[in-house]
Amino acid sequence: MSSKGERTRNEILKQSIMYISQFGLADVTIGSVAKLCDLSRTGVISHFKNKEDMQIAILEYGETLFIERVITPARCQDPLEHLLTLLDCWSSWINDMFNDAKMSCPFIKAIVEFQNRPDSEVRSFIINQQERLLGYLTHRIERCIEHKLLSPSISSSVIAYELYSLYLGHAITKYTLSEHKAGELFKQSVLRLVEQYRA
Repeated sequence: MSSKGERTRNEILKQSIMYISQFGLADVTIGSVAKLCDLSRTGVISHFKNKEDMQIAILEYGETLFIERVITPARCQDPLEHLLTLLDCWSSWINDMFNDAKMSCPFIKAIVEFQNRPDSEVRSFIINQQERLLGYLTHRIERCIEHKLLSPSISSSVIAYELYSLYLGHAITKYTLSEHKAGELFKQSVLRLVEQYRA
């Protein structure tokens, strides 16, 4: 059984990931989180060393949710089905989790917000997080190539880059279309791209 302190920290992270999925990470402060969670500033500070430590903890919490909602459900024996299911889960994980069309990917928001802050520890964490994510996607593609489901003539990193770029475009464009229509267009685009690289 978790302690009261652990439960409070988890509640802070839960409320914060919802907040940054709507408004972004850069403006999150000890004070804003205290107000969000109906706690004193001291109550929040007792769980984090400083604002940057808290922002990184929020991103780590978001990564845990991403693994639960995207990585784990997509796992299957067939490498190509694994890849396609991964992208399908990924395309709508925030909206599916919070059931709120105003929410969007907290990682993309953070990338944009911290791109011009070279000395930020938060930026370094975000870059590392994205590198690991892209690495995982690349590995899934490599498995497809090993099983002769995708052509070895195209680098797995190139295919991963193109698929990731599709996701980034979808993450923005879906707010100019209906969620259903955007989701269908994303699936069609993924299938068409993957078909180009079939062995």
